[in-house]
Amino acid sequence: MKITFPHMGGVYIPLKTLFEELQMEVIVPPFNNDEMKGTGCKYAPEYSCLPFKLILGNVLHSLEQGADTVIMLGGSGPCRFGYFGHLLDLIAKDLDYRFTFICLEPSTLPRDIGRFKKAAGCSTRSFISALRLGWAKLEAVDTLEQRYWSCLPYAHDGSRLKCMLRQGVEQITTSRNLSGIKNIAGECLDSLEDLSPRSYSLPRVIIVGDIYTLNEPYSNQDIEELLAGRSIETCRSIYTSTWVKSILLPWKRKTYYKRAKAYARGYLEDCIGGFALDTVYHAISSADKGFDGIVHIFPVTCMPEIVSSQILQKVSGKKRIPIMSLTIDEHMEKTGIETRVEAFAELLHSKKNPG
Repeated sequence: MKITFPHMGGVYIPLKTLFEELQMEVIVPPFNNDEMKGTGCKYAPEYSCLPFKLILGNVLHSLEQGADTVIMLGGSGPCRFGYFGHLLDLIAKDLDYRFTFICLEPSTLPRDIGRFKKAAGCSTRSFISALRLGWAKLEAVDTLEQRYWSCLPYAHDGSRLKCMLRQGVEQITTSRNLSGIKNIAGECLDSLEDLSPRSYSLPRVIIVGDIYTLNEPYSNQDIEELLAGRSIETCRSIYTSTWVKSILLPWKRKTYYKRAKAYARGYLEDCIGGFALDTVYHAISSADKGFDGIVHIFPVTCMPEIVSSQILQKVSGKKRIPIMSLTIDEHMEKTGIETRVEAFAELLHSKKNPG
C-alpha cells in the first residue's frame, strides 16, 4: 500500500508517523505552492474554493508519483467540505487514475477506522500505538507553533526564533518515543520564551475562519507572519489538535458546542455548517478577554463564513473591537493583503497607544 493525503499545515507530521509505524509506504505531496494550485485549478470546478483546489492538486501529484491509496477526512452539513472527498475521487478517476479512496466521515468514524485497519492489515494494538505517537507529535507541534506566533513580534532576532522552531519541529518529526517528544517540546518552548522577553505589551489579535485556511500558510498568505512583522501578537482560534479534541471526541463535543452557543447567543443561534459557529464564538470570547482586534480570513464562496462575516460586523460594533475580513482565492496577490494588514496594524497601534 502506497498511501497519501492532502496537506493542511503540519498535519502531515502525525499522519506520516502513523502510516510509517504501520509499515506503509507514504507519499507526502510537496508543500502547497503555485504548482499545486495550478494543477487543482486546472481540473477543479470553476467556482470551487481554494482549499479544494489545493487539496486536489496535492492528491493528483501524489497519484502521479505512484500512490495507490488516498485518505482524508470527510464532513457533513451545509459546508462543501463534506463533498471534497467524493468530488476529488470522481475527478481523479475521470483522469484515469486507479486507486483506493478512504474517506473518514465524522459521523461514522469508528466504522471507517475499522475498514482502514482491515485494509492495512494491522492489529488494534499496533494501530493504537502508532496513533498515540502521531497524536503526541501533533499536539507538540501545535503547541510550539502557538508559542512561536505569540513570541515572534517580541523577538529581537526573528530569524533565530524561526530557526529554533524549525529545529524543534524536525526533532519531534524524527522522534520515535513519547517521552522524547515531550522533552523536545519542553526545551523548545523554554528557548522560544528566552529569545523573546516581554517588557512591554503589543496589540493582540485573534485570527478566525475555517480550519483549512487558518492552518495552511500558503492558503492564508502567511497572515500570521505579516502581522508579526508589524509588531502584532497573533492567536489562531483553531489548531488541528484542539479541533480534534473539541469536535471529534464525542464526550467533549457536547460541552464545546454548549459553550460556543452560549457565547454566540443573540448573534448566531445554531450551527449552520462549516466553522461559522466557531468563528463567532472565538471572536466574541476573545473580545471579552481583551484582545485588541479580530482578523477573519476565509475562502471566496465559503457560505458559512460569508454568513459569519456579516455577524462579525455586528460583534465589532457591539464589542467596540476592530475587525479585518480577508477573502482568499487563487487570484489573490500577497501585495494586496500586505497593504490591508499594514493599515490594520496602524489602527491597532494607535488604539493601543493613543498619542
